[in-house]
Amino acid sequence: MARKGGKDRGIFFRARPHGEAVGPQGKRGEWWVEWYDCDGGRHREKAGTKSLALDLYRRRKSEVRQLVKFPGSMRQRDARLKDLVANYLEAVGASQAKTADVIERRLAVVVGILGNVEAKTVKAEDLERLKMKLATGTRTATRKPASINRYLQDLKAVFCKAVDSGKLDRHPFNGVDLLTENNKRARELSPEEEFRLFQSLPGDPPALGPFFRFLLETGARAGEACALTWRAILVADGMAELPETKAGEKQYLTLSKAALAILADLPRNGPHVFCWSDGRPLTVDYTTHALHRATERAGIPDLRQHDLRHAFAIRRLRGGANLVAVSGLLRHASTRMSERYLHVTRADLRAAVEAGHTGKAEQLVTPDEWISNILRREGAA
Repeated sequence: MARKGGKDRGIFFRARPHGEAVGPQGKRGEWWVEWYDCDGGRHREKAGTKSLALDLYRRRKSEVRQLVKFPGSMRQRDARLKDLVANYLEAVGASQAKTADVIERRLAVVVGILGNVEAKTVKAEDLERLKMKLATGTRTATRKPASINRYLQDLKAVFCKAVDSGKLDRHPFNGVDLLTENNKRARELSPEEEFRLFQSLPGDPPALGPFFRFLLETGARAGEACALTWRAILVADGMAELPETKAGEKQYLTLSKAALAILADLPRNGPHVFCWSDGRPLTVDYTTHALHRATERAGIPDLRQHDLRHAFAIRRLRGGANLVAVSGLLRHASTRMSERYLHVTRADLRAAVEAGHTGKAEQLVTPDEWISNILRREGAA
């Protein structure tokens, strides 16, 4: 398997800070396999350790030799779901590096539910079963319709790529509908809930509490705050340059005095603003789970990380800011995306109806009390 010069054929090493394997010069990372199918298509798969990579390369070479003997229809029947996912992830990694890890995790869940079956045998009823399994959620939370749809869309993209490359004749998604999504959520965070939340957060890492306060003070997305570096903070301008945005373009985060005070109190343990004591940046996965555990301890129901962005918008609108300004602070493409925050509570309606009352507001009474008052007045007359 080794070439001249000691290099192994068909495998290569990619350095990653948190990789499980050790490569050349003691670097951490993963070993990958590169092989070519019988049609000349190049494939790359992550294997982990070097020994696993060598074994996988030998297995793939053996499979290719076997497939050469069969016609195209036989190759299609042998296409396994896990192989199609690997081919798709290879393409995604080249074009959508920022979201590749998220897609890989979702597809791993899908393969775990459906199994590594022959892709051609997957039917519409299997996808309906997948929907129900995904709806049961995880050990800590249930999945919402929008999340389930992302899993289904990723799987459909896998099948569409397989059809385009000739590995399948058709995909099984005809007649399979996505779930109806409700994206008008605008969760509020009361002052009392906010107090209990920050009392329930752990002290380690020290940047965790300031991280959530920063989200409340700026309306930043969790991913944007995790990726924020000290070099991006423009204190004189009261702005922060966002390296990676949801819209895929350069944007700036407006920093209030309170947000600048939060940053001023943070130690600089590394290039990232919100990090562990050893300089490792906080991740969205970690902060999501940390918030979930804190809300459980504090007894705060149905609070998600993105709700802190909602709370930022609602508080600014109630403080007198107009919708256009709030939309600009949230960096929305249009004010229509911010209109969800215009909802009002019953307390808002009561305050509004009493706002123009010049006299003393009457005390609200029940229907029985109202009738008793009338009878008492009639008896006195």
